[in-house]
Amino acid sequence: MSSELGKRVLTGALGAVLVLALLIFGNWVIVFLLVTGLSLGLVHEYTEMTLTLPDRQEKKYAFLAVAWLVAGADLLIPQSEHLLLILCFLVFFGYFLFTASRHYSAALTQHFRELALSIFGLIYLVFLPLYFRKIYELPHGLEWVLVFLLINWAGDTGAYFAGMHYGKIKLYPQMSPKKTREGAWGGLLAGAVTVIAFKYAFFPSLSLGVALFLSIFVGAVAQVGDLCESFLKRSFQLKDSGSILPGHGGLLDRFDGVVFSLPVMYAGIRIFI
Repeated sequence: MSSELGKRVLTGALGAVLVLALLIFGNWVIVFLLVTGLSLGLVHEYTEMTLTLPDRQEKKYAFLAVAWLVAGADLLIPQSEHLLLILCFLVFFGYFLFTASRHYSAALTQHFRELALSIFGLIYLVFLPLYFRKIYELPHGLEWVLVFLLINWAGDTGAYFAGMHYGKIKLYPQMSPKKTREGAWGGLLAGAVTVIAFKYAFFPSLSLGVALFLSIFVGAVAQVGDLCESFLKRSFQLKDSGSILPGHGGLLDRFDGVVFSLPVMYAGIRIFI
């Protein structure tokens, strides 16, 4: 096993054990802190990538403060995410408007671009992770969260090893030169097999058809989320979003598919269950 692969496997295994222990033996407070901490970490990496003007640190701390407030407000006022999104849009626009006087000519154009990037990041990295807690709060919420994580973890692992051993046809080389179609199919298959095994062992009330549908649909969207994060990094000429996770890169590198597929999992449960 190569050094890089060893780091990847060890980091993934330790992270999975830690997350599973927190979910199984914790409660809603642990889940809230877990999701909020992840969101803040993602925002930190995102702002380091996208903000370039001299007031970038001030903007980053403002973004982090808004992310924390959104998480708390959504917890205290359930089902308020649409109103929160509108309020955050107004807050961001107002903040960037009243700090625009610091910037001139080309810098003003970049200042407005950073406003657009911040609003995009707000939806991507603050509002989408909220669906993790929403899934947890559903009936059989812990089981649904475990199903969701298994789809992503097994899919990621299956895609990695299937691509490494059987990959020949590139999936989207302009965005992610290492990903292959064989790896994508291997990830979907691994996710489906893992979820079906979990269903028979721990979640018998889950129907086989729903298990297959969710594993394939959520797994496919997770792979699209991975490509979207690659698109983001390529746009800023970066290989990784960070270096906090040995063998994986940054939090955004590891949780891109998770964040993207969370609302899809939530919608699937609400529609079919």
